[in-house]
Amino acid sequence: MAENDSCGCGSSLGYFAQVAGDWDTMRAGFFSEALRDAALELADIRAGDPANSGLTAADLGAGTGFLTEALITAGLTVFAVDQSPAMLDQLAERLSHTGRVTTLIGQAERLPLPDASVDCVLSNMFLHHVDDPARAIAEMARIVRPGGRVVITDLDRHTHQFLLTEHHDRWPGFDRADVSAWMAAAGLADSRVDCAGQRCCASPAGKAGDGPESASISIFAAHGCRPVCSISAEDLDPVVVGARARSFFENSAPLLCAESVFRGVAEALGVQSPLVPRVASGLCSGVSRSSGSCGAYNGGVLALGVALGRQSGRDSLDPVYAAVQEFTEWFLSTQHSTNCRELTGCDFMTPEGQLRFREHGVKQNICLPLVAAAAAQVVRILAEQ
Repeated sequence: MAENDSCGCGSSLGYFAQVAGDWDTMRAGFFSEALRDAALELADIRAGDPANSGLTAADLGAGTGFLTEALITAGLTVFAVDQSPAMLDQLAERLSHTGRVTTLIGQAERLPLPDASVDCVLSNMFLHHVDDPARAIAEMARIVRPGGRVVITDLDRHTHQFLLTEHHDRWPGFDRADVSAWMAAAGLADSRVDCAGQRCCASPAGKAGDGPESASISIFAAHGCRPVCSISAEDLDPVVVGARARSFFENSAPLLCAESVFRGVAEALGVQSPLVPRVASGLCSGVSRSSGSCGAYNGGVLALGVALGRQSGRDSLDPVYAAVQEFTEWFLSTQHSTNCRELTGCDFMTPEGQLRFREHGVKQNICLPLVAAAAAQVVRILAEQ
């Protein structure tokens, strides 16, 4: 992205306007397609995956479309953001026919996209052109949806002054520890800053590319995700969350057991999704009156999955599995079963069982206390993580 250069080296906006027509050739001399492939992998974008067709991405510092093109080819719809109209004109000329790209003129610190509006954000060799990198990363975190990924590829810190004077870089690369701190401050979870396995090569104007003054700079790849849960379980009172879950189950237009536990915990954790509580509906009443597992248990497992579940197949299952196992052990030790029929004495598959539930105080004496206890226990388990 072409940002105004405040280091006395001239205007990067003017620089990118001048080189827009030649940028694709110039870029190829700086870094290769392998860097793009690495960024896509960290964003968990895989070529040929049918699920990509429903995803949106923001390509920040899009330039002439080096990264945008790959995202479109993978099936995503892309918002290409850059401060240089000349660069975006080149991008639009190449890619507007796909119907999958919207070009937006904007600055890194004030991105022209709403909160939580895209599934992933990628910025390739862009951060060293912005005035305020920390604020730019905070903006990336702002526009990505909960559970979405932010991927940044850029230069490690270097001493090649000509990149600042001739190419109007704002920063001489970055210390990885600084990038990691900025990502954490932006609220991105599970962030990592590692070597991308690629190098950026450039040389001063009029000099051979392999001369002693040439730049060969390692490139880092940083990635993190916006947490699905905006509130830590450590800040919650389990008893209060349990009472809230119970209230959903006993009001005049009640949710059912799994819905109540799931909604009580999810809302307490700050989860904002139209899937709450609806994904739990089929798990109520012993899995839709099939004499299956208890709805309070099912809702708790769902809540643990929302908080600790994986973002991709590369992530570990250990945290969620360990939490669910602990929840199951608690359930068995306190209730002696996870089966709805065994817990309630009601076979919901029969009219007689449904009548027993209504007329023998099963909801009041068994289900309501269990919903409150299950929701509270989920919060306790999450607070220990």
